[in-house]
Amino acid sequence: MQLHFASPLIVVLVVLAWRPAWAQEPTNLKDAYGAKFALGVPIDIPNLTEAEQALLLANFTNITPENCMKPAHVEPEEGDYTFEKADALVDFAQKNGLKINGHCLVWDQSCPEWFFLDNGKPAGRDLVLKRMIDHITTEVTHFKGKVFSWDVVNEAVSDKGPGYLKPTRWQKSIGDDYVAQAFIAAAKADPQAELYYNDYSIERPAKRENALRLIRDLKKQGIRIDGIGIQGHWGLDKIPYKDIENAIVAFHNEGLKVMITELDLDVVPRKTSGANVEAHEQGTDDPYANGCPPDILQRQADQYARLFALFNKHADMISRVTFWGLDDRVSWLNTWPRKRTNYPLLWGRDLQPKPALAAVLQAGK
Repeated sequence: MQLHFASPLIVVLVVLAWRPAWAQEPTNLKDAYGAKFALGVPIDIPNLTEAEQALLLANFTNITPENCMKPAHVEPEEGDYTFEKADALVDFAQKNGLKINGHCLVWDQSCPEWFFLDNGKPAGRDLVLKRMIDHITTEVTHFKGKVFSWDVVNEAVSDKGPGYLKPTRWQKSIGDDYVAQAFIAAAKADPQAELYYNDYSIERPAKRENALRLIRDLKKQGIRIDGIGIQGHWGLDKIPYKDIENAIVAFHNEGLKVMITELDLDVVPRKTSGANVEAHEQGTDDPYANGCPPDILQRQADQYARLFALFNKHADMISRVTFWGLDDRVSWLNTWPRKRTNYPLLWGRDLQPKPALAAVLQAGK
Protein backbone atom coordinates (compact mmCIF):
# COMPACT_ATOMS: atom_id res chain seq x y z
CA MET A 1 0.00 0.00 0.00
CA GLN A 2 1.31 3.39 -1.00
CA LEU A 3 0.88 6.43 1.26
CA HIS A 4 0.33 9.82 -0.42
CA PHE A 5 1.23 12.95 1.46
CA ALA A 6 0.11 16.45 0.60
CA SER A 7 2.84 18.84 -0.37
CA PRO A 8 4.18 21.07 2.43
CA LEU A 9 2.84 24.16 0.61
CA ILE A 10 -0.74 22.81 0.57
CA VAL A 11 -0.55 21.91 4.26
CA VAL A 12 0.61 25.41 5.14
CA LEU A 13 -2.19 27.02 3.09
CA VAL A 14 -4.85 24.84 4.72
CA VAL A 15 -3.57 25.64 8.21
CA LEU A 16 -3.54 29.37 7.46
CA ALA A 17 -7.06 29.28 6.01
CA TRP A 18 -8.59 27.38 8.91
CA ARG A 19 -9.47 29.38 12.00
CA PRO A 20 -11.37 28.15 15.03
CA ALA A 21 -14.81 29.63 15.66
CA TRP A 22 -13.55 31.75 18.55
CA ALA A 23 -11.00 33.43 16.28
CA GLN A 24 -13.49 34.59 13.63
CA GLU A 25 -13.81 38.36 13.31
CA PRO A 26 -17.34 39.48 14.27
CA THR A 27 -19.13 41.34 11.49
CA ASN A 28 -22.20 42.56 13.39
CA LEU A 29 -23.32 43.25 16.94
CA LYS A 30 -25.17 39.95 17.27
CA ASP A 31 -22.02 38.03 16.30
CA ALA A 32 -19.96 39.97 18.83
CA TYR A 33 -22.38 40.13 21.78
CA GLY A 34 -25.50 38.11 21.07
CA ALA A 35 -24.41 35.22 23.28
CA LYS A 36 -23.71 37.63 26.16
CA PHE A 37 -26.68 40.02 26.26
CA ALA A 38 -29.61 41.16 24.14
CA LEU A 39 -29.13 44.08 21.76
CA GLY A 40 -31.81 46.69 21.27
CA VAL A 41 -32.75 49.75 19.23
CA PRO A 42 -35.74 52.13 19.31
CA ILE A 43 -38.22 51.96 16.43
CA ASP A 44 -41.61 53.69 16.29
CA ILE A 45 -43.14 53.04 12.89
CA PRO A 46 -42.07 49.88 11.04
CA ASN A 47 -41.86 51.57 7.63
CA LEU A 48 -38.14 51.04 7.33
CA THR A 49 -36.32 51.07 4.04
CA GLU A 50 -34.86 47.79 2.85
CA ALA A 51 -31.39 48.92 3.95
CA GLU A 52 -32.61 50.02 7.39
CA GLN A 53 -34.44 46.75 7.96
CA ALA A 54 -31.37 44.75 6.90
CA LEU A 55 -29.22 46.74 9.34
CA LEU A 56 -31.75 46.24 12.13
CA LEU A 57 -32.15 42.50 11.68
CA ALA A 58 -28.43 41.85 11.28
CA ASN A 59 -27.49 43.58 14.53
CA PHE A 60 -30.40 43.69 16.98
CA THR A 61 -32.64 41.29 18.86
CA ASN A 62 -34.92 43.71 20.73
CA ILE A 63 -37.03 46.79 19.95
CA THR A 64 -38.05 49.58 22.30
CA PRO A 65 -40.87 51.80 20.96
CA GLU A 66 -39.46 55.33 21.14
CA ASN A 67 -42.83 57.10 21.46
CA CYS A 68 -45.85 55.09 20.27
CA MET A 69 -46.52 53.32 23.59
CA LYS A 70 -46.26 56.43 25.78
CA PRO A 71 -49.46 57.75 27.42
CA ALA A 72 -49.78 60.79 25.15
CA HIS A 73 -49.83 58.54 22.09
CA VAL A 74 -51.88 55.67 23.51
CA GLU A 75 -54.56 57.63 25.43
CA PRO A 76 -54.56 61.29 24.31
CA GLU A 77 -58.07 61.73 25.74
CA GLU A 78 -59.53 59.82 28.68
CA GLY A 79 -60.76 56.43 27.52
CA ASP A 80 -59.79 57.11 23.88
CA TYR A 81 -57.14 54.47 23.22
CA THR A 82 -55.19 54.49 19.95
CA PHE A 83 -53.09 51.36 19.51
CA GLU A 84 -52.70 51.35 15.72
CA LYS A 85 -49.04 52.41 15.54
CA ALA A 86 -48.03 50.26 18.49
CA ASP A 87 -49.94 47.26 17.09
CA ALA A 88 -48.11 47.64 13.76
CA LEU A 89 -44.77 47.72 15.54
CA VAL A 90 -45.57 44.64 17.61
CA ASP A 91 -46.71 42.80 14.48
CA PHE A 92 -43.43 43.71 12.74
CA ALA A 93 -41.44 42.49 15.75
CA GLN A 94 -43.28 39.17 15.93
CA LYS A 95 -42.84 38.51 12.21
CA ASN A 96 -39.10 39.12 12.50
CA GLY A 97 -38.40 37.32 15.79
CA LEU A 98 -37.70 40.50 17.77
CA LYS A 99 -38.64 41.04 21.42
CA ILE A 100 -40.50 44.19 22.44
CA ASN A 101 -39.72 46.19 25.57
CA GLY A 102 -42.73 48.46 26.19
CA HIS A 103 -41.73 52.06 26.89
CA CYS A 104 -43.15 53.53 29.05
CA LEU A 105 -46.31 53.29 31.15
CA VAL A 106 -45.79 56.13 33.65
CA TRP A 107 -43.67 59.21 32.91
CA ASP A 108 -44.25 62.84 33.71
CA GLN A 109 -43.32 63.79 30.15
CA SER A 110 -45.34 62.75 27.10
CA CYS A 111 -48.37 62.51 29.37
CA PRO A 112 -51.64 64.40 28.75
CA GLU A 113 -52.81 67.00 31.24
CA TRP A 114 -56.25 65.39 31.57
CA PHE A 115 -54.79 62.74 33.90
CA PHE A 116 -54.39 65.45 36.56
CA LEU A 117 -57.49 67.61 36.09
CA ASP A 118 -61.08 67.46 37.34
CA ASN A 119 -63.35 70.00 35.65
CA GLY A 120 -60.39 72.28 35.05
CA LYS A 121 -59.09 72.05 38.61
CA PRO A 122 -56.38 69.79 40.09
CA ALA A 123 -57.81 66.29 40.48
CA GLY A 124 -57.67 64.52 43.83
CA ARG A 125 -55.49 61.54 44.66
CA ASP A 126 -58.19 58.91 44.19
CA LEU A 127 -59.14 60.07 40.71
CA VAL A 128 -55.55 60.40 39.44
CA LEU A 129 -54.64 57.02 40.92
CA LYS A 130 -57.67 55.39 39.29
CA ARG A 131 -56.78 56.90 35.93
CA MET A 132 -53.18 55.72 36.20
CA ILE A 133 -54.22 52.17 37.12
CA ASP A 134 -56.87 52.08 34.38
CA HIS A 135 -54.33 53.23 31.79
CA ILE A 136 -51.71 50.68 32.85
CA THR A 137 -54.25 47.86 33.03
CA THR A 138 -55.73 48.61 29.62
CA GLU A 139 -52.41 48.99 27.80
CA VAL A 140 -50.62 46.04 29.39
CA THR A 141 -53.67 43.79 28.92
CA HIS A 142 -53.91 44.84 25.26
CA PHE A 143 -50.35 43.62 24.65
CA LYS A 144 -50.40 40.68 27.05
CA GLY A 145 -48.29 37.83 25.70
CA LYS A 146 -46.84 40.06 22.95
CA VAL A 147 -44.66 42.48 24.94
CA PHE A 148 -41.75 40.81 26.73
CA SER A 149 -41.12 43.57 29.27
CA TRP A 150 -42.23 47.05 30.35
CA ASP A 151 -40.51 50.19 31.54
CA VAL A 152 -43.24 50.63 34.13
CA VAL A 153 -42.00 53.92 35.56
CA ASN A 154 -39.56 56.27 33.86
CA GLU A 155 -37.39 58.93 35.48
CA ALA A 156 -39.01 59.18 38.90
CA VAL A 157 -36.11 59.60 41.34
CA SER A 158 -34.62 62.96 42.16
CA ASP A 159 -31.37 64.09 40.58
CA LYS A 160 -30.22 65.76 43.81
CA GLY A 161 -33.03 66.10 46.34
CA PRO A 162 -34.37 67.27 48.73
CA GLY A 163 -36.81 64.35 48.42
CA TYR A 164 -35.73 61.07 46.91
CA LEU A 165 -38.51 61.23 44.30
CA LYS A 166 -38.94 64.07 41.81
CA PRO A 167 -41.90 66.40 42.51
CA THR A 168 -43.64 65.33 39.28
CA ARG A 169 -47.34 65.70 38.59
CA TRP A 170 -47.73 62.02 39.54
CA GLN A 171 -45.91 62.47 42.83
CA LYS A 172 -47.80 65.66 43.70
CA SER A 173 -51.21 64.19 42.82
CA ILE A 174 -50.87 60.68 44.31
CA GLY A 175 -47.87 60.74 46.63
CA ASP A 176 -44.64 58.76 46.75
CA ASP A 177 -46.53 55.47 46.51
CA TYR A 178 -47.51 56.12 42.87
CA VAL A 179 -44.44 54.12 41.78
CA ALA A 180 -45.46 51.13 43.89
CA GLN A 181 -49.07 51.36 42.66
CA ALA A 182 -47.85 51.39 39.05
CA PHE A 183 -45.79 48.22 39.49
CA ILE A 184 -48.67 46.48 41.27
CA ALA A 185 -51.05 47.32 38.40
CA ALA A 186 -48.62 46.18 35.71
CA ALA A 187 -47.94 42.88 37.49
CA LYS A 188 -51.67 42.18 37.77
CA ALA A 189 -52.31 42.98 34.11
CA ASP A 190 -49.58 40.63 32.81
CA PRO A 191 -47.93 38.40 35.43
CA GLN A 192 -45.52 36.99 32.79
CA ALA A 193 -44.08 40.30 31.56
CA GLU A 194 -40.85 41.55 33.13
CA LEU A 195 -41.16 44.88 34.94
CA TYR A 196 -38.42 47.52 34.93
CA TYR A 197 -37.55 50.93 36.31
CA ASN A 198 -35.71 53.22 33.84
CA ASP A 199 -33.78 56.44 34.47
CA TYR A 200 -30.85 58.65 33.42
CA SER A 201 -27.72 59.39 35.49
CA ILE A 202 -28.50 56.67 38.05
CA GLU A 203 -24.88 55.58 37.73
CA ARG A 204 -23.93 58.79 39.58
CA PRO A 205 -23.49 58.16 43.34
CA ALA A 206 -26.20 60.50 44.73
CA LYS A 207 -28.88 59.53 42.23
CA ARG A 208 -27.83 55.87 42.44
CA GLU A 209 -28.61 55.92 46.16
CA ASN A 210 -32.07 57.29 45.39
CA ALA A 211 -32.64 54.52 42.86
CA LEU A 212 -31.43 51.88 45.33
CA ARG A 213 -33.80 53.29 47.96
CA LEU A 214 -36.70 52.98 45.51
CA ILE A 215 -35.78 49.37 44.69
CA ARG A 216 -35.48 48.44 48.35
CA ASP A 217 -38.77 50.16 49.22
CA LEU A 218 -40.58 48.16 46.54
CA LYS A 219 -39.00 44.87 47.60
CA LYS A 220 -39.73 45.55 51.27
CA GLN A 221 -43.43 45.85 50.36
CA GLY A 222 -43.30 42.59 48.41
CA ILE A 223 -43.78 44.39 45.08
CA ARG A 224 -42.15 42.78 42.07
CA ILE A 225 -39.47 44.66 40.15
CA ASP A 226 -37.39 42.57 37.74
CA GLY A 227 -34.83 44.97 36.33
CA ILE A 228 -33.44 48.46 36.05
CA GLY A 229 -32.37 50.45 33.02
CA ILE A 230 -29.37 52.75 33.17
CA GLN A 231 -29.92 55.26 30.38
CA GLY A 232 -26.54 55.59 28.71
CA HIS A 233 -26.81 59.20 27.53
CA TRP A 234 -23.16 60.15 27.89
CA GLY A 235 -20.96 62.82 26.35
CA LEU A 236 -17.59 62.57 24.65
CA ASP A 237 -14.74 62.68 27.19
CA LYS A 238 -17.28 62.71 30.04
CA ILE A 239 -18.15 59.04 30.46
CA PRO A 240 -18.12 58.10 34.19
CA TYR A 241 -16.70 54.61 33.68
CA LYS A 242 -16.12 53.84 37.35
CA ASP A 243 -19.56 55.08 38.37
CA ILE A 244 -21.10 52.94 35.62
CA GLU A 245 -19.28 49.85 36.85
CA ASN A 246 -20.24 50.53 40.46
CA ALA A 247 -23.89 50.99 39.47
CA ILE A 248 -24.00 47.76 37.46
CA VAL A 249 -22.63 45.83 40.42
CA ALA A 250 -24.86 47.60 42.98
CA PHE A 251 -28.09 47.01 41.05
CA HIS A 252 -27.10 43.42 40.27
CA ASN A 253 -26.48 42.83 43.97
CA GLU A 254 -30.11 43.85 44.60
CA GLY A 255 -31.16 40.84 42.53
CA LEU A 256 -32.20 42.85 39.45
CA LYS A 257 -31.50 42.46 35.78
CA VAL A 258 -29.34 45.39 34.71
CA MET A 259 -29.71 47.03 31.30
CA ILE A 260 -28.08 49.90 29.43
CA THR A 261 -31.22 51.23 27.84
CA GLU A 262 -30.71 54.39 25.77
CA LEU A 263 -27.06 54.37 24.77
CA ASP A 264 -25.56 57.19 22.72
CA LEU A 265 -22.37 59.23 22.88
CA ASP A 266 -22.92 62.94 22.22
CA VAL A 267 -20.01 64.51 20.32
CA VAL A 268 -21.29 68.12 20.29
CA PRO A 269 -20.34 70.08 23.42
CA ARG A 270 -23.27 71.13 25.62
CA LYS A 271 -23.72 72.61 29.08
CA THR A 272 -26.54 70.28 30.09
CA SER A 273 -25.60 66.95 31.64
CA GLY A 274 -27.80 63.91 32.05
CA ALA A 275 -30.92 63.62 29.89
CA ASN A 276 -33.64 65.74 31.46
CA VAL A 277 -35.84 66.57 28.47
CA GLU A 278 -37.05 69.74 30.21
CA ALA A 279 -33.52 71.19 30.07
CA HIS A 280 -33.01 73.27 26.94
CA GLU A 281 -30.18 75.44 25.69
CA GLN A 282 -30.38 78.61 23.62
CA GLY A 283 -28.28 79.27 20.56
CA THR A 284 -27.76 78.11 17.01
CA ASP A 285 -24.18 76.88 17.27
CA ASP A 286 -23.81 73.84 15.00
CA PRO A 287 -20.08 73.07 14.82
CA TYR A 288 -20.34 69.86 12.78
CA ALA A 289 -23.08 70.83 10.34
CA ASN A 290 -20.85 69.88 7.41
CA GLY A 291 -19.51 66.67 8.91
CA CYS A 292 -17.82 65.36 12.03
CA PRO A 293 -14.00 65.70 12.09
CA PRO A 294 -12.13 62.37 11.85
CA ASP A 295 -10.30 62.95 15.15
CA ILE A 296 -13.64 63.36 16.96
CA LEU A 297 -14.98 60.17 15.41
CA GLN A 298 -11.84 58.32 16.49
CA ARG A 299 -12.11 59.59 20.06
CA GLN A 300 -15.73 58.47 20.05
CA ALA A 301 -14.67 55.03 18.79
CA ASP A 302 -12.04 54.68 21.51
CA GLN A 303 -14.53 55.59 24.22
CA TYR A 304 -17.22 53.28 22.86
CA ALA A 305 -14.62 50.50 22.89
CA ARG A 306 -13.79 51.17 26.54
CA LEU A 307 -17.51 51.13 27.39
CA PHE A 308 -18.05 47.78 25.71
CA ALA A 309 -14.95 46.33 27.33
CA LEU A 310 -16.66 47.24 30.62
CA PHE A 311 -19.93 45.65 29.48
CA ASN A 312 -18.00 42.56 28.43
CA LYS A 313 -16.37 42.38 31.86
CA HIS A 314 -19.80 42.34 33.50
CA ALA A 315 -21.74 40.49 30.81
CA ASP A 316 -23.00 38.08 33.49
CA MET A 317 -24.76 41.04 35.15
CA ILE A 318 -26.10 42.79 32.02
CA SER A 319 -29.16 41.46 30.22
CA ARG A 320 -29.54 44.04 27.42
CA VAL A 321 -27.80 46.98 25.75
CA THR A 322 -30.09 49.25 23.72
CA PHE A 323 -28.71 52.01 21.50
CA TRP A 324 -30.99 55.07 21.32
CA GLY A 325 -31.28 55.22 17.55
CA LEU A 326 -30.47 53.10 14.52
CA ASP A 327 -28.25 55.77 12.93
CA ASP A 328 -27.15 59.37 13.44
CA ARG A 329 -29.94 60.76 11.26
CA VAL A 330 -32.71 59.70 13.66
CA SER A 331 -31.00 60.51 16.97
CA TRP A 332 -32.92 62.69 19.42
CA LEU A 333 -29.62 64.51 20.04
CA ASN A 334 -30.11 66.36 16.76
CA THR A 335 -32.80 68.39 18.53
CA TRP A 336 -31.95 68.26 22.27
CA PRO A 337 -30.94 70.28 24.23
CA ARG A 338 -30.94 72.50 21.12
CA LYS A 339 -31.06 71.92 17.40
CA ARG A 340 -27.65 70.75 16.11
CA THR A 341 -26.14 68.13 13.82
CA ASN A 342 -25.00 65.20 15.94
CA TYR A 343 -23.15 61.92 15.41
CA PRO A 344 -23.78 59.83 18.56
CA LEU A 345 -24.32 56.30 17.18
CA LEU A 346 -22.43 53.54 15.36
CA TRP A 347 -23.83 54.19 11.88
CA GLY A 348 -23.87 57.49 10.00
CA ARG A 349 -26.73 59.17 8.19
CA ASP A 350 -25.88 57.15 5.09
CA LEU A 351 -26.17 53.90 7.14
CA GLN A 352 -22.44 53.35 6.69
CA PRO A 353 -20.48 52.09 9.70
CA LYS A 354 -18.40 54.62 11.60
CA PRO A 355 -15.08 53.93 13.35
CA ALA A 356 -17.10 53.33 16.53
CA LEU A 357 -18.67 50.19 15.09
CA ALA A 358 -15.33 48.54 14.34
CA ALA A 359 -14.11 49.47 17.81
CA VAL A 360 -17.18 48.00 19.50
CA LEU A 361 -16.95 44.79 17.46
CA GLN A 362 -13.26 44.44 18.32
CA ALA A 363 -14.04 44.92 22.02
CA GLY A 364 -16.47 42.00 21.81
CA LYS A 365 -13.90 39.43 20.69
